[in-house]
Amino acid sequence: MKYIIEKPDYTLSPYTGMIKKHWIGACHFLLEGIFINVKSFESPIVLPGAGDAVSYPRPDSPEWRYHAERFEGLARSFLIAAPLLANEPDAVIAGYPLKEYYRNQILASVTRDTDSYLLNLQEIKETADKNEHAFQHTCECASLAIGLQMCEEAVWEPFTKEEKDRIAAYLREFAEARTGHHNWRLFNMLILAFLQKHGYEIDRGMMRDHASCILSYYAGDGWYRDGHRFDYYSAWAFQVYGPIWNQWYGYENEPYIAGRIEAYSNQLMAHYANLFDENGHSIMWGRSAIYRNAASAPLAANCLLKNSEADRGTARRILSGNLLQFIGKEEVFVNNVPCLGFYGPFEPAVQSYSCAASPFWIANSFVCMMLPDSDELWNAVEKNGEWENWEDGSRSRSITLDGPGMTVTNYRTTGAVELRTAKVFAQEEDPILQAYSRLSFHSAFPWEAYGYTGPEAMQYSLRYNGKNRTEIPNIILYGGEREGVLYRKAYFEFGDSFQNLAGIDLADFAVGNGLVRVDRVRIPDKPYTLYLGHYGLPLDGSAAAVEEREKDGIRAIIVKSDRHQLAIVNYRGFDCLGYEEASGRNPAAACSILPYAESRRDAYYEYRDYVMITALLHKTSMEPWSDEDLFPISRIAFEDREQCGGYGKIVIETRDGQNRTVDFEGLEGRVSI
Repeated sequence: MKYIIEKPDYTLSPYTGMIKKHWIGACHFLLEGIFINVKSFESPIVLPGAGDAVSYPRPDSPEWRYHAERFEGLARSFLIAAPLLANEPDAVIAGYPLKEYYRNQILASVTRDTDSYLLNLQEIKETADKNEHAFQHTCECASLAIGLQMCEEAVWEPFTKEEKDRIAAYLREFAEARTGHHNWRLFNMLILAFLQKHGYEIDRGMMRDHASCILSYYAGDGWYRDGHRFDYYSAWAFQVYGPIWNQWYGYENEPYIAGRIEAYSNQLMAHYANLFDENGHSIMWGRSAIYRNAASAPLAANCLLKNSEADRGTARRILSGNLLQFIGKEEVFVNNVPCLGFYGPFEPAVQSYSCAASPFWIANSFVCMMLPDSDELWNAVEKNGEWENWEDGSRSRSITLDGPGMTVTNYRTTGAVELRTAKVFAQEEDPILQAYSRLSFHSAFPWEAYGYTGPEAMQYSLRYNGKNRTEIPNIILYGGEREGVLYRKAYFEFGDSFQNLAGIDLADFAVGNGLVRVDRVRIPDKPYTLYLGHYGLPLDGSAAAVEEREKDGIRAIIVKSDRHQLAIVNYRGFDCLGYEEASGRNPAAACSILPYAESRRDAYYEYRDYVMITALLHKTSMEPWSDEDLFPISRIAFEDREQCGGYGKIVIETRDGQNRTVDFEGLEGRVSI
């Protein structure tokens, strides 16, 4: 099962062939898959579980979680159904008149003594843990409000006044209840805005408190900090729900707050397209990877603003390309719906707050369907943003954003995008660590699950003698960019102090096919083995090929699948290069291969090779590696007499003409979280 574009329009959409009718077709396609699992007109949407050990409900889950599962099935599928009903009010799916099905289910869901009843707030609290104060129902009420507004004429308006009041009373319970102190504030704001928009009185002070709190999370450069992390929640929550709230409530009632939300969205538009590769594909990064193409939703939401600065042709190209990245792949679908994974099922990318219906958060990108047919989003010719405007001779371009502490690099020769992040922190044992703590993330090579036994994908790992488990940095501090070099600092086993911890000062910059790393090791305890892993290369059923190369005493290992290649080059500091194959750790293939570098240190207080200099390179084709591509560094110069990098500057000259000076002096005073 996968979505196939019928009669693509390559005149208006030269890159994807998708125009608005194909988005409507995608709604049909996704809903047909959902409704295969619906037994009758009276049945709620409960999608079959994938058999993983993480998602809810679990056998020991409280009763309310089973109701939340049904609510996700209703509300998130409605986010696909609502834009379809706005365009085709009489749409029929799997033999069911769609508007009648949702009218019936929505009303039954808020009506006690029906089979579809979802519990009210007090009933939820009776089965919840005493320390729980915010519930999944709040999120789904917001989705319900968005859907009802999108297809207002088809679903909301036909309800009687008594029925509307019943639905509104249910929504109000959660709008006015306690919520999460992060992006969830927006859920309460949208529910309140929907109620006010339809004539119901609301507490405007409560609304203002939520909205002012949202502004306080803003970090700069178009990014909000969600809780204590930067990730796609800034994009698919803050930068989607904010513009919708502006349209429904903010512009008229809170013009200052609405103005800031608009300005922050436009600041994101200045660079956000660069986070997508040449095909419009997004990077697997952060929690909730199962939401997939929701990453492109801010490009649509910006178009809802009064003073939108999104380029419409670029926005539609990315929205469509990002959608096709997933629904155009058969492996995404299990039981006829998007599975719990990034491509196929992948348990390491699943969090305990997700259920089988959760992936339909992909519907956030369907807010583009809120725009009228006359909007330029549907009429502009597709453009490919920066990928079309590469007029200089550079092979890579980087943008550094101090607010979220990240650098985005686009590669002209490979069409890929790479993301280097900082301001990362998680507890050592938290499985979420693997979704954030990486040296970089890549559009062609999604992150692999950590094994804690040796080298790890795109990260340093550290093993002390006598220990079986390797350590992963659980905090990455941001040191900013200076003269084209990005500085960060990573610590292992961070708890509440940096005292006596092993750390690595990180410095890197982009060349034509990847990154040059110039990292200074600061590990006080010995003996240890330190690994540096490249990306994991998905094998897609093909056998891996391995090639070793050497030039002027510099060694490289190249690993190849039948489509892509990775190379790791050791210039200084590591004792050897190697590779290992793994199964079940890569989200794009059952098997993968990981090239890595290894360094062993046994004695305390030696003055030797503090700086580890490597190149981590990629190709998205089977083109042979030239020496210039594979060995990008032409000269290395140290200031210290022993040429070890214990102090002083390091100058790196590259074959493409770059001259980079790495200087760690003062980094301790610049880092931030």
